[in-house]
Amino acid sequence: MSDNLVEVLKVELKKFYYKNFRRRGKSLKTLELIKECYNDQFDFYLSEVNNIIKKSIESKDEKLVMKLLSDLKKNEACNKKIMSFIINELVVENKLEFLEIPNNHSLFEFEEE
Repeated sequence: MSDNLVEVLKVELKKFYYKNFRRRGKSLKTLELIKECYNDQFDFYLSEVNNIIKKSIESKDEKLVMKLLSDLKKNEACNKKIMSFIINELVVENKLEFLEIPNNHSLFEFEEE
């Protein structure tokens, strides 16, 4: 996984949890809980993205890749930027040319926040 993708995951997850912190009471306990959620979610995303990359390279099956990406999309904090960078990682960094996803695909449709 590229450093660029890892950095995007960090930034986007921090933004997501910062917004959640702003909506809650400003206690130290809340801050600690949100930090813990962020760390858990970051580890989860790293694991899931590595799994998607590995399975994509092994299978070279576009349907499987689309299913894995669709499943990831359902997770908390996933957004268009994260999805774009993951797909770019698959296509460019891992040379999965068979994966052709148009910009208007449902993988890029997220509810506005």
